[in-house]
Order: sequence, then structure tokens, then C-alpha cells
Amino acid sequence: MGESVWVLGASMTKISRYPDKDVIDLAAEATFNALDDAGVSIFDIQVLAAGSMFNMGGIGQSVAKQVGQTGIPIYNVVNACATGATAVRTAYLEIAAGEADFGLAIGAEQMGKMGLLAGNAARSGPNKYEPEGRYGGVMPVDGWLGR
Repeated sequence: MGESVWVLGASMTKISRYPDKDVIDLAAEATFNALDDAGVSIFDIQVLAAGSMFNMGGIGQSVAKQVGQTGIPIYNVVNACATGATAVRTAYLEIAAGEADFGLAIGAEQMGKMGLLAGNAARSGPNKYEPEGRYGGVMPVDGWLGR
């Protein structure tokens, strides 16, 4: 593993609510923009690593279907808040091991329909932190972080 691995292109969709797009549309848009930034096409990519915490059912295959399936290996990863970084690591390791020359890493989420961005207005009850659960520190209210 003496050779360097380079990042040739990157892209990120603007953080916003997209009622007319799903997570696959957003990931495909970022993919095409990253490929343009790198000056390559999907046909140059030899391995795809993709992750989505809330869409764990094989987002890599869904994105590949949207941007062009080419028969390359696809790795789906999930690692909480480090899912996108884990996708980058997975593509990096394939390249560093000599299994591929070009890789694509995708981290994609569509937030706002669940989780912390839903807002407290949807919930009734007090806005307070109550440590509960097996390991404590469970947040009982949505959109409110305690210390």
C-alpha cells in the first residue's frame, strides 16, 4: 500500500427540504455533480460504496440503478453519524488494496420527515431531558437536545 489514493471530485446537495425529491434523487444529483467535478463518468467507476442511516435497504443498488448500472461491486454501509465517512473508507480500502482504480463513495439522507428535524410542535408534553433507557441519555422529546 505504498501508492497514494486521491480524491478527484466531490459534491453535496444544498441542505434544504425537497418535497419533490426522495433520497435516491438527491444522491443521484450529488453523484452526477461529483463525477463532473472529477472529470469522469459512471463508466470509469470500478467500485461503489454507499451509506444511508435511515435507508438501510441497499441504497447503493438504488442509486446505481438511477445513475447507470455498470456491473461493479457495490458496498452498502451503515455506521450512525459516520456512515458517509465509512463509505469513503470502504472505497479507499478497495483502491488502496489494488482492487479498483476509481471508486465512488456516497453518503445520503433525506431528513425532516423523522428524527430531530420534525420539531417539538408535533409533540405534547414538557420540553425536558429525562435520562431513561438501558444506557441512560435517551431523548424523550423530538427536536430538543439536553446536556
